[in-house]
Amino acid sequence: MRFQAFLTAVICIGSMSAALAGAGIQTHVAERVEADLIVTKNNDRIALYGVRLVEEAQDPTLYRKAQRFLRQSFEPPSFRLDVQAFRESGSAQNRYGDLHGKILLADGTWLQERLIAQGYGVWSGAPDYPPALRQRLVQAETGAAIEKLGIWRHIRIVNANQPARQFWNGQFIVAKGLVREVFRGASATYLNFGEDWRNDFTVAIPSRSRKKFEREDWKIADLKNRSVTVRGAVRFYNGPYLELDFPEQLEINDMASEG
Repeated sequence: MRFQAFLTAVICIGSMSAALAGAGIQTHVAERVEADLIVTKNNDRIALYGVRLVEEAQDPTLYRKAQRFLRQSFEPPSFRLDVQAFRESGSAQNRYGDLHGKILLADGTWLQERLIAQGYGVWSGAPDYPPALRQRLVQAETGAAIEKLGIWRHIRIVNANQPARQFWNGQFIVAKGLVREVFRGASATYLNFGEDWRNDFTVAIPSRSRKKFEREDWKIADLKNRSVTVRGAVRFYNGPYLELDFPEQLEINDMASEG
């Protein structure tokens, strides 16, 4: 009778695991943390997709705190990976085989959201990120920025309409400003934030990426006189220059009055 009860319990657990897997929820056991990767007992590699963690060169102390926070997050080591929304958006795995999903800790909290909310990283602008989850990460980032937590002692939301001296070559930035002009060229569409495009901040959307940004009822040209937030690594090319490859790197804030 005891063996039969045990067998029944095993079957129930197996059925539950299969149901969870079918619903897009996987159960894992963490083995170790490697910077921004979680390596499991089964040697699966799970990326912190959607989060750009603080870098050691940027703030060694905060970097160590972030790594300690990550390790402690997997005590106990069992966690769930909800991949359903990522499967639907086509972003459940990268070309290296790393898995993407919503990392749910033993207490039910979402790890990526916690990391950003506590200032250990920022929303990365990851491509094909499920929109509802992206919005939660952006909200968590906004709260951390207001409180100047962690990484926000080094990063501030740059005013894209201000002089170029705010920008540093190769720096990852978050910039907010009003799009003054939109110019569509052969190789890229340019968003200009100042009157002098040779010196002021410019965002470029390469022609190869244009279709990702536009829909049947919406074009990049519609961004003129709108407030946007963009993020990515800036370089200098006729002034500070930021190239966007994914629509997730751009957020439309509100409609500004013309004139």
